[in-house]
Amino acid sequence: MITPVFSRSRRTAALLIALPLLAAGCTEAAGPASDGGRQQTRQAAPVAPPPVTATPTFDSANDKPLPLDAYLLDPDQLATVTKGRELLLTRCMQRLGFASYTPPESPAVPRDSDAPTLRTDGRYGHQDAALMAKWGYHPEGGTPPDTTPRTPPAAETTPQVALAERGADDPKTRFGPGGQTLNGQKVPDHGCIGEAAAQLTGAADGTVGDPKTSTDAKFATLRQSMDDDRTKAVFARWSQCMKESGHDYPDPLAAIGDLEWRRSPQPSPRELQVATADAACRTRFNVVGVWYAVDFAYQEQAISADAGNMAAAKASVEAQVRAATAALAR
Repeated sequence: MITPVFSRSRRTAALLIALPLLAAGCTEAAGPASDGGRQQTRQAAPVAPPPVTATPTFDSANDKPLPLDAYLLDPDQLATVTKGRELLLTRCMQRLGFASYTPPESPAVPRDSDAPTLRTDGRYGHQDAALMAKWGYHPEGGTPPDTTPRTPPAAETTPQVALAERGADDPKTRFGPGGQTLNGQKVPDHGCIGEAAAQLTGAADGTVGDPKTSTDAKFATLRQSMDDDRTKAVFARWSQCMKESGHDYPDPLAAIGDLEWRRSPQPSPRELQVATADAACRTRFNVVGVWYAVDFAYQEQAISADAGNMAAAKASVEAQVRAATAALAR
C-alpha cells in the first residue's frame, strides 16, 4: 500500500492537531538531527496495515496512553529540558564574559484545560464537547494577540557574542568548532549552544528535544492512521452525520482546518455550530475510539519495525530529562 500525499488542507489540519507546541519546542544544537548524536541507518517503513484487536469507546483520548509517548517529551519534560538548556547556555555565556546574556525566549503556546499530559499534541483534534460548544476550533479563551515585534531589534549580535554562542564569528557560518580564546576562556565546540547540547545529549551537535526518529514516527503513524480504510470508514459516517446538520465536510480534518476559523480571534456563530455538530457526530460513531485504536496499532508496528533506533530515541529522551533536572538542581 502506498500512502497518498496529503492535500494542502489535510496537511494544514494535521499540523494543527499534531504540533500545537512546535513553536515552544527546544532548539537543535546544529546540523542534521540525531538521537544523542548517534543516528543509526533507518529501516524501511512498514507497509501492511496492522490488526486492531480491540476498539475502545470514548469521546476523548487525551488521557489515554499511546505507544510513542515514551519516546517523546511530555509537556512537563519539555519544560524541564527547555529550562535546563537555557540555564546551561546562560552559564556558559557568563563564563565567557557575557554576564548579562539572556537566551531567546520560546514563544508561549496556550494549552486547553483538557490538553493531554502524556504528550504535547492532542493528536485527534478538539475532543471536549463542552469546550467545542464554547470555543469551537479556537484555543480555549480565543486566539491570543500577536505579540511578535514589528521592528527588528536595534542592535545586532556582535561577532564576540556569536563566537561565544555558536563557536564561529562569521555570520555566514551557523556553527563553528570553537577552540578560540575569549576573555581568557576557551570557546567550546559549537559554542555555548554546543556545550549545552553536549551536556544534555552527549554530543555538541545532538538534538535537544524530541529525537528525529520519534518525530518521524509520530507524523508517519498519524498519516497512516488517517489514511487507513478503518478510519476512513468512520470518517465517512461522520461526514454523513455532519450533512444531516447542514455542514459539508469530508472528514474531521476538513472541519478543523477550515480557513474561515483563522480569520478572527474569537469563534463565530457558524464555527460554534460546526464544532458542536462535530462533537455530536464523533460521539455517535465513536470516531476518536476507532481512530485511536488504529493509530495505536500503527505506533506499535513502527516501534517494533525500527526497534534499535527507537530504543536509542527513548534513551535520548530519558538522558535529556535527567541531565536537565540535574542542571536545574545545581
